[in-house]
This record gives sequence, structure tokens and C-alpha cells, in this order.
Amino acid sequence: MAADDRFEEIRRLLDSTINEFQSLFQSAGGFEDTRVGNGWAPEQVSSEIRVLEPKPLSDLQRIAESRKRWLFASRISISKPKETEVSLSEIPHLRLIPFWRIRGFHECFYFRGNSYKVNLGDDVIAVEVEGKVRDLLGQELTEAQKLKTFPRRLLGKRDSYPKSIQLNEVTELAYSYRDKSIFVNAEGKEDLEAEAFFEGNLPTKLISQKDLLESYPTAEMIAGSITKEDLIRRLHELTVKPPGSFSRILTNRFQVTELVEFLMPAYDFRFSWKGRVKRISLHGYTGAILQ
Repeated sequence: MAADDRFEEIRRLLDSTINEFQSLFQSAGGFEDTRVGNGWAPEQVSSEIRVLEPKPLSDLQRIAESRKRWLFASRISISKPKETEVSLSEIPHLRLIPFWRIRGFHECFYFRGNSYKVNLGDDVIAVEVEGKVRDLLGQELTEAQKLKTFPRRLLGKRDSYPKSIQLNEVTELAYSYRDKSIFVNAEGKEDLEAEAFFEGNLPTKLISQKDLLESYPTAEMIAGSITKEDLIRRLHELTVKPPGSFSRILTNRFQVTELVEFLMPAYDFRFSWKGRVKRISLHGYTGAILQ
């Protein structure tokens, strides 16, 4: 549900409470009976794939070539092979590494019972509410108030004590809202560095699974251990909280507003020297060396 649609629904609901409060209360139900939103049914949540377009392979290969001699440098010696002695042993290998972001919210309109204590003016001697005269309740004076009125009592003057009325069996319509965003790597671990990276203005491209396979036919799709159901369950744990006190639930909406799989390109370059093979892995967009 788009934000504008949700606000329109809230406005419609608030308008209706003025004229139909009792009927809305009768139509409300329990927390489990009033569930709406796609978050309750993971099969209804659709995800999208966004791939980060890599730099030209020639640019990345130049970076890898500039580092190739150091791959074979000895730890106990500063000597390293000559530039011409190290060669690329195979075609660079592209890997697409997944990251996931899920966003959503839980909102709840609910009824609850309450009672109000209404303080009255000193000159009030009777109160009628909804055709019924209410009992006036005297309030206990604090020690400070007693000391303040003591001189008046010595002079024989009467004090007017604070009075109030109690309104019981009051029904309130209340509202709660929680939203959350989760960003994880392929193993389901939160990755703040990657989250900040993908929040930037990056040339990501929305792509279907079919077009992805056609555009990157030789790429290795790194499989992760996190599933769509896992992500929705974690979002549920963070956002869906039943009201602490309620009598009836009017709306119980758990909505996933975004589920995106980001694919980050990484290129592996393998170099050989005297029968030994070493690999260097570069970030496909920044060109940084990956551990």
C-alpha cells in the first residue's frame, strides 16, 4: 500500500469515528482476527533485483595487473618477480554477491477501556454528565497544602478543598505505529558498511531474473543462506507488537513496503608465476581489493 493510500485510509477512518464510533467498536475483533497487509502472507510479497553495474573490465584488469607482482612477494624478502614474468592464467571470473534490504511497518487501531479523573473548580457544587449527576470526590491535601491553609484555619476561615469527578467505563480509540528497515548480507548478518554504500547514488539497474541470466551468462551467482521468509519473519519480530492493553482491535496491518536483492559485482583475477597461481579479487564498481 502506497503512503498516500494509507494516509487516505487513516483519514477516512478518523472521519468515520465521529459518526460511527459504536458500530466500529462492534465490528472490531481480536488481534489475530483483524490481520491485513501482505506481511502476514510471505507468498504475497514480491521482491525486486537490482544489479550494480561494474566498471569496464579493462579498467579493473589494469588495477589487478598493477598488484600482480605483490601476490608472489616473499614475506621474508622484499624481492618479487618481474612484471613480465607474471601472467594472467585464465579469463577473469565475475561473481555477483547478494545483499538484501527489507522495509515495512505495523500499524494498529484499537479500542481500550479507561477511566478519567476530572478536576473541578473550587466553586463547583454539582456536575451532570450525560443526564446523570456525578458524585464529587474530595482530594487529599498534600502536606504543603495543609501548611499553606493553616493560617486561614487559625482565623476561623473555611477552605474550599479540591474536588473532582470520576468517569468510568470510557472507551478510547488508540493508534500505534512502528516501521523498520533491515539490511543484511547473504548470510543474514547486518552489514552497516554495505548498507551505507548502497544508500548512495549508485548506478543500480532493476532487472528480472531472466534478463539477469541473459546479461551475465557466465557470472557465478553467490547463494546465500537467508530466505525471503526469514527476512519477513525478522521484520515481524521487530515491528509487530500487540498493544499492551486493548479490548478490541480495529485494524492490524503488517505491510512489507520494499524487498530488494542488491547484487554487487566482484571480479577474480588469477595470475601465475613459476607454476604457482594466486588470486586477487576486486570490487566490480570501486575497484577496491576484496579480502
